[in-house]
Amino acid sequence: MKAESVRFEKVTKRFGAVVAVNCFTLHIQPGEFMVLVGPSGCGKTTVLRMLAGLEDPTEGEIYIGERRVNEVSPRDRDVAMVFQNYALYPHMRVYDNIAFGLRLRELRGIVWQLTHWGEARAIRKRIDERVRQVAQMLEIESLLHRLPKELSGGQRQRVALARAIVRQPKAFLMDEPLSNLDAKLRDQTRAELKKLQERLGITTIYVTHDQKEAMTLGTRIAVMKDGVLQQVGTPDEVYFQPANTFVATFIGTPPMNLLQAQVVEQYGKPALRVGSATLPVLQAHAQVLQPRIGQTVLMGIRPQDIYTDRTAPPDALLSEPLHAVVDVIEPHGDRNDVHLLVNGATLIAQLSARVKASEGTTLPIRLHLEYLHLFDPTTGEAMRA
Repeated sequence: MKAESVRFEKVTKRFGAVVAVNCFTLHIQPGEFMVLVGPSGCGKTTVLRMLAGLEDPTEGEIYIGERRVNEVSPRDRDVAMVFQNYALYPHMRVYDNIAFGLRLRELRGIVWQLTHWGEARAIRKRIDERVRQVAQMLEIESLLHRLPKELSGGQRQRVALARAIVRQPKAFLMDEPLSNLDAKLRDQTRAELKKLQERLGITTIYVTHDQKEAMTLGTRIAVMKDGVLQQVGTPDEVYFQPANTFVATFIGTPPMNLLQAQVVEQYGKPALRVGSATLPVLQAHAQVLQPRIGQTVLMGIRPQDIYTDRTAPPDALLSEPLHAVVDVIEPHGDRNDVHLLVNGATLIAQLSARVKASEGTTLPIRLHLEYLHLFDPTTGEAMRA
């Protein structure tokens, strides 16, 4: 299989007065696993359907490799799509579901006469070899004789993947293919899918609303909101350097906390005042905050970067204690998501279950100053030096 690049150049899609995708530009490298992630209605599936040829872009250009495909029919784009509902033919056995697309492509144009019997037999042999090779790869050889109704959800998903893989396309397009599976099977299939894509090296564009799925699968992640691309980067880049408050609160579980903070001067340097506590900042943050002394900014901190005196790492650069009131405790076995009230604002701390806290009590917490994020309160954009 030869992987191809995929490019969207200023692509817009309108449905009447509704702009589903707005000036979308994204370059996907050959063999890359790109995940489009965002809430329902953000335009990610529309992007996938335009690439497949199921929707026509209103404006802009789409390329597969160096070929512009705006006017190319879906069947001639050489991409394979895996749908959320599997889209298997219920009356065909697994073998025929997998082989169907190959038969259409390989036998297209052959006139069924006796003079073509030898050629047709050779084609059937190649198809059979390919189907069985892919079935072995996905460990569904024993299911080839079954009908889709005789399969579990996970088995149906593997058949849908096999049908896509067997065609050896230039790109895989996957529209929330794991959302119908239960949590345990989804985790297992996700790991198998990642290993399979790395093995095949085929360019893959994967759509999901599940940010955990995006983080674990993607070589890079494209975060969308209201039809607009918000940020593109590796999972680490998107998590540790979010471009704006939407990305910061959408990526990560629990989401990043945002607090209003007053920029003040302390010992001749900028600092952040949250309620009665004043937090020193690192030099990189100080450069950004210097022109904003006297103004308000949004301060972000992830739940994993909030500590008590008992849980704080010995070498961490921590703030002075903030006195928070415990509002709600959500147990998760070895850890608790603790909802806290700090000066009228609510934040979540992810603390060890060994930290003894009860609702309504005061809990002193400390913030890891190295992992503070700053955002403009008007635009929501990240503030960086």
